[in-house]
Amino acid sequence: MFDNEKFLKAVTKSFRNYQKFGARSNKKLLPLHKFVADTIKEFANDYKFHYYEENGEFKISGKYYNKDVDIVLTKNNSPILGVGVKFITSNYKQNSNNYFENMLGETANIQSNNIPYFHFIVLRHKTPYYDKNGNLKKIE
Repeated sequence: MFDNEKFLKAVTKSFRNYQKFGARSNKKLLPLHKFVADTIKEFANDYKFHYYEENGEFKISGKYYNKDVDIVLTKNNSPILGVGVKFITSNYKQNSNNYFENMLGETANIQSNNIPYFHFIVLRHKTPYYDKNGNLKKIE
């Protein structure tokens, strides 16, 4: 079952990691990966579970290219489900088309091989926009 309190704690930890390590660090995603992984594990007793912090990324063969996926359920070492996690912390409007196109491409690539693939996306309600020097220009 989805636990709102655990989710909010994971978002808080992720945001603190973002502030400490920067926007490009994968450390901002670690608490969210754990939350998503732990939530899925509750329903996946008969499957092996892979997620980045424990086992590294799992390579899923897509129709067009192979994709390293952070959260994957497998049975007999074959992927049966993949989840991508995104935490968009700034400059959303500037990059929104890229996010959409990349996620759509990942999903089509993997699902074309008959493997369900999902995205778990966290967006800030008020998203800051920073210029190339890191100065806050506006809130989106």
